[in-house]
Amino acid sequence: MNWNALLPEMVLSFGILLIFALELLLKERYYKSLTVIGFITVVLSAFSIFFVNYPASTLFNGFTVTGFNLIAKFFLLAVTGMVLISSYDFFIKKRSVYSELSYLYLIALLGFMVMLSSENLAIIFVGLELASITMYILVGLFRREYFSKEGAFKYLVIGTTGTSMFALGAGLVYGATGSPLLGFQSATDPIFALGVLFIMSSLALKVSAVPFHFWTPDAYEGAPTPTTSFLATVPKIAMYFLFVKLTVYMFSALPQWQFLIGTISVASMFYGNLMAYAQRSVKRLLAYSSIAHAGYFTLALTAVDKLLMTSLLFYVFVYAIATFGAFTVLSVLEKKEGWSHHFLDFKGVAKEHPLLASFLALFLFALIGIPPMAVFVGKLGIFMGLVKSQMFLLAILFVLASIISAGYYLKVIVYMFLHEKERDWGATSISAGESFALVVSGAAVMFFGIFPNTVLNLLLRLV
Repeated sequence: MNWNALLPEMVLSFGILLIFALELLLKERYYKSLTVIGFITVVLSAFSIFFVNYPASTLFNGFTVTGFNLIAKFFLLAVTGMVLISSYDFFIKKRSVYSELSYLYLIALLGFMVMLSSENLAIIFVGLELASITMYILVGLFRREYFSKEGAFKYLVIGTTGTSMFALGAGLVYGATGSPLLGFQSATDPIFALGVLFIMSSLALKVSAVPFHFWTPDAYEGAPTPTTSFLATVPKIAMYFLFVKLTVYMFSALPQWQFLIGTISVASMFYGNLMAYAQRSVKRLLAYSSIAHAGYFTLALTAVDKLLMTSLLFYVFVYAIATFGAFTVLSVLEKKEGWSHHFLDFKGVAKEHPLLASFLALFLFALIGIPPMAVFVGKLGIFMGLVKSQMFLLAILFVLASIISAGYYLKVIVYMFLHEKERDWGATSISAGESFALVVSGAAVMFFGIFPNTVLNLLLRLV
């Protein structure tokens, strides 16, 4: 048994068991301390990645370690750590403390890490399910909030459909090839092609791509906002790393796969962006923005091209940071009594909270893709990759959709800075964890925009 290959997962598992045991003794009174222990666990797990020798495999070759999945795990741990440390004050102020929260995030993270560490469809399924079931619970853990339960139920029903499609697809692929292991395949067998189609559909559902996006607005709106920031970031990083791997080994073997992915991309970009204009809630607006971004991301999967895939993974990481920052600002504002995220609530926020408004404006500008912020580099990379692959129509549609999206992001900024406030909301407190998360994510959005090669060169070597 190669224990070194399992080091980050073992550190994380030990932390989960420790928090679980402490939670039985300490209960909800020490929720903040349990969350801090969870954060320390994540930091230690991320640190342990530097001591893992790769490439390596263990557990009868069911668990593999490569530079590609190690960097994915580092991204996941970094974002989850920020979600954890920024979340405790929200739940305390909203009187919705569940001591289980601190380790449920970690269990979902562990599921994604296992999923990314395997070339075996059965183990990928186990990791995906571990993460999914935990997230269904997290969405519903908002005390006395009907929309939280409704969103969790819808997420459960539609998410289970996606999981079933993955299981069915994996079974068909196994029936056609005689092996659950990923590898370069030919799609001459119709059973294999049907299996790949099911797996592709299930992943499209998990990343909120059209026409599998229906769960997203309700789950995002109903979940506690720190959980929404987790849903909008960590699963996206994990799923797109998996998407890239499956595109290389499996999807590209399917005839007309470029047409299928391209259609999903274009539909997601324009549907998400146009529906975002119709929203009155900023939280739902960001949900539709994530659907549009699913379109941008899947565009990069229309060709097996190193530039496109590297740009995609960079883009997903910096998008996750900007989106996490935006939701953290919403979490802070939501601690005000009666705050609902309606557009009218944002009138005059800049006069009352200039720093918070400035941070939100920074993250929204980043999501538009304005230079020198990091998302611009990701968008530019995908555009250049599409041009290099001679997919000019998709490149033009990508630019057009990005321009359309600018309007609804700017609308939020206009409401904050150019409108007079209609109601005195009173002061809101910012915890040390929220301050830390905002400063780090704001600095990261700028740093990776000015020095993108710090991550891009690493990804280019590993993809």
